[in-house]
Amino acid sequence: MIVVGEKINGSIPAAARAVAERDAEWIRDMARRQAEAGADFIDVCASVEFEEPETLRWMIETIQSVTDVPISIDSPSTETLAQVYKSCRSPGLFNSVSMEKKKEIDRIFRIMKENPGWEVIALLSGDDGIPKCAADRLRVFEDIMGKAKEYGIAPSRIHIDPIVEAEAYIDPEQEDGPGISVVTKVADEIRARYPVLHITSAISNISHGLPARKYMNYSFAVLMLAHGLDCGILDPLSHGILDVVNAAEKLLALPESAQQELAVSVQKNGPESCSLPLSDRGVFEREGRKYAEMAAVVLAMKRLGAGVEAMNLGTVDSDILGAAYAAAALLGLEEEGSCVEYVDAYKSGLFGRTEKK
Repeated sequence: MIVVGEKINGSIPAAARAVAERDAEWIRDMARRQAEAGADFIDVCASVEFEEPETLRWMIETIQSVTDVPISIDSPSTETLAQVYKSCRSPGLFNSVSMEKKKEIDRIFRIMKENPGWEVIALLSGDDGIPKCAADRLRVFEDIMGKAKEYGIAPSRIHIDPIVEAEAYIDPEQEDGPGISVVTKVADEIRARYPVLHITSAISNISHGLPARKYMNYSFAVLMLAHGLDCGILDPLSHGILDVVNAAEKLLALPESAQQELAVSVQKNGPESCSLPLSDRGVFEREGRKYAEMAAVVLAMKRLGAGVEAMNLGTVDSDILGAAYAAAALLGLEEEGSCVEYVDAYKSGLFGRTEKK
């Protein structure tokens, strides 16, 4: 999966302080650490009210003093993106455009036409906001791809963000079904029609408003990988996220019959029946097989449509149980919906005992 490191973002308090105080050492250290953790792009968002272009240029120059990892320029203003991109030593990622007038897509696509190395994140939203159903989001997608064709932008340079909303606030009675049904339907259709186009998501958006957020992030990443996600805006320094992603990628690469057999085995015999080799990226080495088992449980629940009670999870590690409760909510398998069972399990101490709310 393509990793866009999200940590240098002025909406995060520590980053906001560094930006306000022009703390170049903090910026350099965070850029270096994300690069070493495996980030393919480093997202740079000033999140300031005034002098955004100047602030972004300073941030980009500071980052480029310690790493050659490409920059993802992150701004709500396409005018700012157009002003700042020349500060990047190598082509990077525009974050982002949409079909909203304020996220003017033509401005960025004109630049991309003349600068073939640049890629772009395109949000499936318009002037009326984020469409509530998959069909309407796909209509926005058609408009974006029409613009891409007009400017000669190859699909391989486009990262479509179906726009995940916080699971805690998703209406379980929504038109496309409970949980993450809207984004998975959109992703499936896009992937079927454009195999080389990228599908991306801001992973941590799914867990806003919930306790023990990492479990929602883990399970969402695993489930979206099964629906064609190949790029994630995430915290590469967060313990476990890249491990569980790497494990899920290995499981999803198995033949269809092997995936089905594994899902049945995990349900019947428990997650320890999952067997994967050690990875050259260190997956499973820090805490044994936990992340492989976590991914296996989430994918088994998806494939079998089985909730937590239907899985053999009586004595598993509490982190695996947390991911299972998160998967049940995301898959719409909770009886009450809206993460009620997830929150109740957390409050009961079944998982996340050391997590902050």
